[in-house]
Amino acid sequence: MNSVIANAPTELGHELRAQIRRTANHTRARRVVISKIMITLSMLALLVAAVPLVFLMYQVIKNGWPVLSKDFFTTLPQTPSLITPTVTGGVSNAIIGTIALNIYAALMAVPVGVFAGIYVAENNTKFASALRIIAQTMSGAPSIMMGLFGFTLLVRDFNLGFSAIAGSFALAVLMLPVIIIATEISVRNVPQTLREAGLALGAKEHQVSLKVVLPAALSGIVTGAILAISRAVGETAPVLLTIGGGFINAWQPLHPVSALPLTVYMNAKSEWPAQRAQVWGIALVLVAFIFVLSLGARMWASRKQKVNS
Repeated sequence: MNSVIANAPTELGHELRAQIRRTANHTRARRVVISKIMITLSMLALLVAAVPLVFLMYQVIKNGWPVLSKDFFTTLPQTPSLITPTVTGGVSNAIIGTIALNIYAALMAVPVGVFAGIYVAENNTKFASALRIIAQTMSGAPSIMMGLFGFTLLVRDFNLGFSAIAGSFALAVLMLPVIIIATEISVRNVPQTLREAGLALGAKEHQVSLKVVLPAALSGIVTGAILAISRAVGETAPVLLTIGGGFINAWQPLHPVSALPLTVYMNAKSEWPAQRAQVWGIALVLVAFIFVLSLGARMWASRKQKVNS
């Protein structure tokens, strides 16, 4: 618009500027009112979304903090009785089982998800398109489907029984679409000039993908992997059908293990008030763990962006 006015004759340019000024003055009041209304609605929407979250966090911290203690983290669970109705023990078995499950799941899902994401981003074949659609569909699928898949395939068909490997497999399937989508987006955001420079130096396409594109997209890939693990940590349905639970500190792949989400589910159904109260402490531990993972992912991404810039 400025170039049009500048190139116009002097009288016509003055007339255009005057007309634009009149139009702006005529609509300014309406635009200011609409802007204030939209800002107010945005603030109300933020408030509506924040109030339940703040109230939930307040309840978790209020009820969960008194439950936390050294014994809570270091001792095995105990069943209350009529003589000792408040004795519940700790959740060390669930903490160890949760860590083991997510380590095994990450070892399965991260390599497969990263290479699948690179393939989807670097190829335009029908198979790549189908893989992208499958990943997008799976990302919104109910987690109970992953539990049923793990139970059917490993627990029943492969006769491995309830075990850590069956639970971690179900969690890995849950993590895969998140990692694939995050890797694809990160790889596609790598400047095309880097690829062209690698090809111009005589490198093959797979060498460019692994040695040029992958390091450049590493921050986004790591962020996606951490967020996928954060999602898997709090899932109950996949582990409910696959790990079997237990009251010992087990981490072996072929043994039944416990997990924090499973303990929440079991204690919430308990007839003992002490075990139901313990659920708040477990929930607080899960929230803290997920918060640390999510914060770590964002700090990693922010730091890598500053280094690259």
